[in-house]
Amino acid sequence: MTVLLLDPLRPTLVPVQAIALLNQPVGFTEEVPVSVRWRLAAHTSTTPDDRPEVLVSTSRDNPDVRERIDRGEDVVEARDRPSAERRPGALAEAVDVMDRLRTLGGWEATQTHESLRTYLLEETYELLDAIESGDAVAVREELGDLLLQVLFHARIAADAETDAFDIEDVAATLVAKLTHRSPHLSDTSGAPVDVAAQERAWEERKAAEKVRGSCLDGVAFGQPALALAQQVTTRVVRAGLPTELVPDDVLAVRIDVSPDHGGASAEDGLRRRVTAFAADVRAAERAAAMDGLRPTDLDGPAWTKYWPGDVPGHGVSGE
Repeated sequence: MTVLLLDPLRPTLVPVQAIALLNQPVGFTEEVPVSVRWRLAAHTSTTPDDRPEVLVSTSRDNPDVRERIDRGEDVVEARDRPSAERRPGALAEAVDVMDRLRTLGGWEATQTHESLRTYLLEETYELLDAIESGDAVAVREELGDLLLQVLFHARIAADAETDAFDIEDVAATLVAKLTHRSPHLSDTSGAPVDVAAQERAWEERKAAEKVRGSCLDGVAFGQPALALAQQVTTRVVRAGLPTELVPDDVLAVRIDVSPDHGGASAEDGLRRRVTAFAADVRAAERAAAMDGLRPTDLDGPAWTKYWPGDVPGHGVSGE
């Protein structure tokens, strides 16, 4: 007879010395997550009156556990090291709580990256509202909600059958990116940071990391149309595109509020115009590539030379 005590924060981790025990009839206390029971279902005692050879629990205080321990049964415990030693602090606790929620078999266990998209967007806007309000308490709360989304997505990724990763991998990737793109981190001179040089170094190292086929690669076209228009125009102008090639109806937004506007959506209209402009940018880059030029090789005259069609006319237009 043996009691197997799992770590309540990581109940799916079973110590090596317990593996052989699981070939015997197994029972569970009510604290054990459903996902753990499913994995051991083949060994579970099926008769209510059975006294399983191995009782699995996550709580030493459970009455059944205490009773068996008092009877002198062996105890195998999965606490290889304290949780606080693994990840000290409240951030570590948040990671562990998210892990447990995911393994309990409730709502969290049914979610996917796709199903959480709406929540991620909502939490982002709520944080922006909190920042606008200047309420520090609200900002702290909304940052926590946004952090939850990061932890949630990372925990979902940890369950993937292929290309799995967890929050530690996410953090490691971020650290590697920050240290590579921020050479001033290794500057021990104590001199003031040259912000312009810092920005140049960031962009240069980013470009070296990611060889892009277009100056628009990496732009999220699913973002709101106004933000999309701003990011696209900023990218192309930074890439050397003459401003006269940017249509006025992308640079300016017109909202028709007249009674007979016909239900036209300003959001959809601007998105269509920005998308069409982006297609022209990519067409010019492809034409230049035929002559052996990369997007980073293009200057103003080259952009004009390879631009599809005429230079856009000016004068704000609406839809």
